[in-house]
Amino acid sequence: MHRYSSVSAFLAHYQALRKIPAPSLSEKDRNLLAAMELLLEVLRPEERAAIVSESGDAAAARHRERASMRLRRELMARGALDG
Repeated sequence: MHRYSSVSAFLAHYQALRKIPAPSLSEKDRNLLAAMELLLEVLRPEERAAIVSESGDAAAARHRERASMRLRRELMARGALDG
């Protein structure tokens, strides 16, 4: 897993990889995306949905905030987050 400067950087990288058509991903990127997906399984379904959603409603914002805290802990535990 790469090291990231923030949860936002991790999520931006995740979103960027998700937007690339699967046949166009390199083997390295496919493996990285699979590892990211596995890591995101620690989130509750509503938190995971909020991360990929661009909704601005209050419930989605709360779920994104909880997901961000949970992801930060998980990334820190795996040594994938600086600071």
